[in-house]
Amino acid sequence: MTGQMLGHYRVEAKVGEGGMGIVYRAFDTHLDRPAAVKVLRPEAVTNPERKRRFVQEAKAASALNHPNIVTIYDIDSADGTDFIAMEYIAGQSLDRLIGHMGLPLAEALRCAVDIAGALAAAHEAGIVHRDLKPGNIMVTEKGHLKLLDFGLAKLAERFEADAETPTETLHRMTAEGAIVGTISYMSPEQAEGRDVDRRSDIFAFGAVLYEMLTGKRPFEGQSKMSILTAILHKEPAPLAGHLNNVPPELERIVARCLRKDPAVRFQHMDELKIALAELRNDLESARRPVKPAGAPPRASAVMLAAAVLVAVAAGAAWYFLQDRGPRSAPAPLLGRLTSDSGLTTEPALSPDGKLVVYASDRAGRGDLDLWLQNVSGGETNRLTSDPAEEKEPDFSPDGARVAFHVEKEGGGIYTIPTIGGAARLVAPGGRRPRFSPDGRWLCYYVGIIDASIAGAMYVVPSTGGAPRRIAPGFFSASHPIWTPDGKHLLFLGLRDLGDPGNQYERFDWWVAPADGGEPKQTGAFELLGRLGFTLTGDMARVTVPGDWLGDGIIFSARRETEPMSGSCLSPPKPGVSPASRRS
Repeated sequence: MTGQMLGHYRVEAKVGEGGMGIVYRAFDTHLDRPAAVKVLRPEAVTNPERKRRFVQEAKAASALNHPNIVTIYDIDSADGTDFIAMEYIAGQSLDRLIGHMGLPLAEALRCAVDIAGALAAAHEAGIVHRDLKPGNIMVTEKGHLKLLDFGLAKLAERFEADAETPTETLHRMTAEGAIVGTISYMSPEQAEGRDVDRRSDIFAFGAVLYEMLTGKRPFEGQSKMSILTAILHKEPAPLAGHLNNVPPELERIVARCLRKDPAVRFQHMDELKIALAELRNDLESARRPVKPAGAPPRASAVMLAAAVLVAVAAGAAWYFLQDRGPRSAPAPLLGRLTSDSGLTTEPALSPDGKLVVYASDRAGRGDLDLWLQNVSGGETNRLTSDPAEEKEPDFSPDGARVAFHVEKEGGGIYTIPTIGGAARLVAPGGRRPRFSPDGRWLCYYVGIIDASIAGAMYVVPSTGGAPRRIAPGFFSASHPIWTPDGKHLLFLGLRDLGDPGNQYERFDWWVAPADGGEPKQTGAFELLGRLGFTLTGDMARVTVPGDWLGDGIIFSARRETEPMSGSCLSPPKPGVSPASRRS
């Protein structure tokens, strides 16, 4: 059909296929705009009354004006081919983005609120979707959600029986494929062929939300019949069986959506949307640190500098003891995440440990792009595709965004939604961005990568805004990381050129208040130098703080008698998960 005309739509390429028809990318020759054309299968429109009712409902759906509902342009027939023309969505379906471990909690709740808002608008107009599933939800290149296929399930619905129609059994309905909707997401009343209303969409919404959170469907089985049996008679496993630290309110919301009896579910989608939005706001507020009344003054830069030095001393002693004594701890279990040829580098782990983002030239163009995948495996999603190189990624604390550096137009820091979308410039010229613990700020520096001279350090709102320079009196300040309280920055600093023969006067780790103030020297370089670490090999490479792990700091350095090695400046506390912090 590629190259053919359907009415005034020129078909360009096939982009998808489902149970109801085939979807093509097309061009509207009347209005000079792209469009998507769904060509309906002939067997779906054989009953004239069913087709009439479908067209009536599809027309009603086309009148919906909502940012999260795809716009229907036309319903027509050309040369005996029935088709629907609609808004063309450049992006991916939600089912391709969920993966085996689900979405980060913050991103799942953002998507859920958008989906609930779209369904609430449809229900207000008297329209029930009947086939809500991740495959019918598109995520645009800017990260927005769009619901598809309103009214199509009506076309597949079993035509009402009259007095002469024999009673159909569940088995016969299943075998003939006459049940409305997609089996894994349908409500019990749909599974039994009973009348459905907006509460069936609420059940399906609960199943989609469950999958977004866990990466698994709430009702599973080896066959259609076993899935139907689970929907009718079994309860899904609690979210807590798949996730850690599940908010109790979220557990209650999902469970109420998935009640077998429609009368005890949420009765209205707008009620459900409000519950989810309130939960999202509560979780965001909980992540923002609040200083309690009467709290003691926060730690000064001097106190934190001393704390860093203590961590260095204790950690270095532990390092040498571990190196020379018997190793009782079991060897770490290593699992390979990627197997591409070429360069794959600079991985960052999401705070919940589910996702990893990294820079790779796997696209074959010779430049680095950012790629996202589940730690447990599965499909890899390409986050960026600019011809310039994208690298140095960092996850936001809620896992919903990735900050990164782009090598174009003088370089700069951008952010992009984890679920995909348009990248947003936050800081021109910046590199090596790091989110603050509350996600509100990004720290970064301006200078040559891995260089330790002529660097300037800044803090900027993570949504964009005016940057503020930190340690402006320094000859060079670079590679900052946030302290766990989010109030200070630990960085590699050079106050002035000093004595060229004394490396400890030239470089050290310093601590500076994030809101301005005089930095304080930690003395870490002098101590580590005495302990045998080579910290300044040449002017272009000086040991920098990597990140926090518990009360320790991860860094990479060379011991004078050994090859390059990585170290942690204090022993990790028992029970600290590697997924709980970037490493």
